Amino acid sequence: MIDAAMAYIRGGFRLVQLKPGGKQPVSEKGWQNASPAGRDFEGGKNIGVQLGAKSGHLVDIDLDCEEARHLAGLECFFGHLPAFRRASLPAHAPGHRLVVCRDAPDEFVQFGFKGKGEEEAIAGLGLAKTMILEVRAGKCYTVFPPSVIAGDPLIWNARANPDVPSMDWDELRLKAGLLAFASFAAANYPAEGGRDNFCMHLAGALVHLGVDPETAEDIIAAIVAMKGDNPRDRRGKAIASAAKREAGEAVTGVPAFLDHIGMKACEKRVRDWLGQVAPDAGDPVPPDAIMLGRPDLHAVLGEIEAMLIANSGRVFRRHSELARVSTLEEVTLEDGIARKAGLVELRVASPAWLAVEASRVGTFAQRNGAKVSLVQPPTALMGMLGAVADESRFPPIRGLSMTPTLLCERPGYDPESKLFLAFPEGMFPPGNMSPTRTDAEAALARLAHPLRAFPFVDEASRSVMLSGMIAAVIRGELRTCPMHIFDAPAAGTGKTMLADIIGIMGTGVSPSGVTHSADSDENEKRLVSILRTGDPVVLLDNVTTELEGDFLCGMLTAETVQARILGQSERVRLSTRVLMLATGNNIRARGDMARRVVKCRLDARMANPDERDFDFNAADDVRADRPALVIDALTVVRAYIGAGKPIALSPFGSFGDWDLVRGALVWLGHADPADTRAAVKDDNAETEEKVELLRLLYEHVGVGRRFTTSEVGSRANLEPLRIALGRMLHRGEWDGRSAGHLLRSSKDFPLLGLTLRSKLNAAKAQAWWLEGEPDAALLDDREDDSCPF
Repeated sequence: MIDAAMAYIRGGFRLVQLKPGGKQPVSEKGWQNASPAGRDFEGGKNIGVQLGAKSGHLVDIDLDCEEARHLAGLECFFGHLPAFRRASLPAHAPGHRLVVCRDAPDEFVQFGFKGKGEEEAIAGLGLAKTMILEVRAGKCYTVFPPSVIAGDPLIWNARANPDVPSMDWDELRLKAGLLAFASFAAANYPAEGGRDNFCMHLAGALVHLGVDPETAEDIIAAIVAMKGDNPRDRRGKAIASAAKREAGEAVTGVPAFLDHIGMKACEKRVRDWLGQVAPDAGDPVPPDAIMLGRPDLHAVLGEIEAMLIANSGRVFRRHSELARVSTLEEVTLEDGIARKAGLVELRVASPAWLAVEASRVGTFAQRNGAKVSLVQPPTALMGMLGAVADESRFPPIRGLSMTPTLLCERPGYDPESKLFLAFPEGMFPPGNMSPTRTDAEAALARLAHPLRAFPFVDEASRSVMLSGMIAAVIRGELRTCPMHIFDAPAAGTGKTMLADIIGIMGTGVSPSGVTHSADSDENEKRLVSILRTGDPVVLLDNVTTELEGDFLCGMLTAETVQARILGQSERVRLSTRVLMLATGNNIRARGDMARRVVKCRLDARMANPDERDFDFNAADDVRADRPALVIDALTVVRAYIGAGKPIALSPFGSFGDWDLVRGALVWLGHADPADTRAAVKDDNAETEEKVELLRLLYEHVGVGRRFTTSEVGSRANLEPLRIALGRMLHRGEWDGRSAGHLLRSSKDFPLLGLTLRSKLNAAKAQAWWLEGEPDAALLDDREDDSCPF
């Protein structure tokens, strides 16, 4: 007993010393304020645990009658809660279930019968007590295991999770009232005859209360099985009643059910359990008000959802969470992310915000006896609305657009694209929905005009920039889009201004900036944060490290990504409909990243390009002409679609939707922006490493000769190879395990005529060898060690 008492104290419970074998406190006075220690329970004293705030808001659901103990195990009631019982009771019907309820009143609520009329009505039911159950939330205690009461020890039911779950008071009170009603109904189950009619009346009452038909079926089946009847013979009645109600036909209510079982005398008591009042009693309900405090929780949530959809228009479903649209009022710089004022963003619709919004567009009331009062919508109820967001009817949202789309020019939610178009009415001039090629040529010329002074190294680089301007407008309608890189040999060439122009096209302001570093975890955190806000255009500015990262690669080629939000345990799904940009001097993409980018290369061919003088500012011009230029971008793509997308393009990985932009540019006589891929791949640091590895192996081992990393590390004749490979490893020195990783990264990858192969040898060691004939380019790549002077 002492060990158990100490365990309860460590769990934050305040205890009460009880007399051995009973429920009475050792001292009738002062137990409420006492804090006994574990050693105080020697001598066979029983353990009581104070309920409510003194023990972490612990609540005991004390199930007094057999029917309540059986039915409480249903998942729709309290089946998921930890339970204990007297050893004499069956494990499937324990007498106590525990829950934490932080907003519970400091009292205990009883669900039982009082008064001569009620007690006479139930006298023939064989109930052990007039009490069905109690919800004990304060000002009392409960006897806990391993106490012994009248020789019957208390024991815990087996449980996988020792934690006590939490529940809001409204939910707990509603479930307890419905359980009391179901238990009372079970006590009235006919011993013989009339069972089918009984189940039909009960089904109607449950459906009338707003209980989900499937849940009502489960409750009836549990009652039938408890009474020794066959549940299969009574199935389908709740579903039938729900169908009748849906069709506008009358179904049995609680009064008719009580009348059917001869318990009309208990109607007022049962209505009190269920939070109801008698018909035609009390104040009228305000029109269009949502009545709270009802047992049909799912129906209440459905009414709130319908009200918000009809009256608010500001709540959306983003995968498994509710979201809202908001405007960033000021510049922010936090955790490596810079965002401009004026951006529209997606935010999580928190329970508090939902409560405020619901109070703005709806009316809520609650009945207290006969009086009906207007009340605020409970934040806890709004939290439940968010918890079932993935099952809601709120409009699904994929992302934001601060421009018209190819098919929609009005602001607000567009159900076709599932985008929220965030711009004022009248900001953009009406566009031509069926433009000609001539219209598109003129539009593209206007888009290209602000770019006239930039030193693009070739026409493909210019096309990358034009692609960025167009993609910034239609990115929300493209499932995927490659990253657009802007680089130059020196600072001041115009890379950042080009990125600003693209951001202005898409959002009206410079793109949100994200710091890119060598720390992939930090990069992922920043990218997850920016995806969560739904920014349409994002810039990795002044990149000084190689562009790489599994998360970045994934978000470029997938429509959504799974991500863990900082401070949360659950992973969420995020849309990737964002145009990714990057700027830097001589940027290099590493590994798979090289297949996911197009590059715009600038070269002013001078040491200090920032000293050049221009008679116009391209970014200011685009900002001033943005409404017309956005329509021009849409005109280019609309015309290409209207012409039947006549250009046959070479495939570009996972970026099939981006062919709309590529094709339109090529159709109108411009270079294919995808032509810049070759330069990116040739400048891939990972490819360079593979070439160097093959060159070293060919020079020191040759074609066909097999070797193991152990042999390289130990044999004197392979020392030159050991030293050369060591320089390629992370620490700059030989390590057999790291060398194995390096070799595996190039396995079976044909390059410049050679392929590195491997196979387990007789000693179960990995043997490596080169296969093929080297190209001249590999042999020409050998370093010339002679002094040039």
